[in-house]
Amino acid sequence: MVSTVNHNQSAVLPSQPAAIGRLFLTVEEAAQRLGVTAGWIYERTRRKAIPHRKLGKFVRFTEEDLRAIVEAAAKGTMQ
Repeated sequence: MVSTVNHNQSAVLPSQPAAIGRLFLTVEEAAQRLGVTAGWIYERTRRKAIPHRKLGKFVRFTEEDLRAIVEAAAKGTMQ
C-alpha cells in the first residue's frame, strides 16, 4: 500500500497536551487511593475538613488535594 502525504497542509495539533493525564479523581477513586471508605470522604467534605473541588454537584479531588490530606493525617491535624 502506498501512502501519499500532502506537504502543503499544516499539522493539526490537539488542543490539549496528550500527557496532561486525569485532572480530577472521583470520591470512589480518592477513597481507594487513601484506603478509606467513600462515606469517610463524603462526611469530611460536608464538614469542609479535607480539601476538595466542587464541579457543580460533583465532588472531585486533585493529586494535590490527596497529598494535603495525607500530610494532615500524618501530622495529626486532620479534623
